[in-house]
Amino acid sequence: MVANNSSDSTSQSQSVSGKKNTPGAAVVANSAKDTADKKAMTTPEIVDKVGPAVVGIINKASLSSYGNIFGYYGNSNQNQQQEVEQSSGSGVVISQDGYIVTNNHVIDGASEIVVIMNTGDEYTAKLIGKDSKTDLAVLKIEASGLTYATLGSSSDLRVGDTAIAIGNPLGQEFAGTTTQGIISGLNRTVTVDNKQLTLIQTDAAINPGNSGGALVNAYGELI
Repeated sequence: MVANNSSDSTSQSQSVSGKKNTPGAAVVANSAKDTADKKAMTTPEIVDKVGPAVVGIINKASLSSYGNIFGYYGNSNQNQQQEVEQSSGSGVVISQDGYIVTNNHVIDGASEIVVIMNTGDEYTAKLIGKDSKTDLAVLKIEASGLTYATLGSSSDLRVGDTAIAIGNPLGQEFAGTTTQGIISGLNRTVTVDNKQLTLIQTDAAINPGNSGGALVNAYGELI
């Protein structure tokens, strides 16, 4: 459902084209067939549909420090609490009223969770639930009318299907980065931090910061 970079590759596969019919769009068009209720989309169409639902997530932790207060009555010490960023990642809005799914390791240990929308708006998020075994977490922000991603079915995937990853690799300055590949393998068993995970394998470039972001099929559905 979300792009997990617990064992990230650090490859880059960016290209720029001024043509309307890009090779990437052709790949999507040829890799999936229209059905009675679904229509295969081009890469730009998928980005337009899902991109606004992908958010940045900042994990903040409390740091205690002692500051000097210089006042009229002299010098005194006061214990101060500061919120400092300890990590960041991505997330996906899954409902118009502000529910967000991400990876558990993105928000693990946070005293405050900040969600940054693709518009630049920031919200403080409430942790609704988390599961370290599947590395998933659900957050909630107080907002309405949000663009959200449609959920697909990972059980319908086939090796060779188009896979598009959207997230914030290497930090917020690269927010909304899109990479494209295929489903390279299914039901891959990987052990990370003594936890066994069953994952979807893709060759779409995924880097630190992509964790919790969207992995999307050719119909613009979150898988």
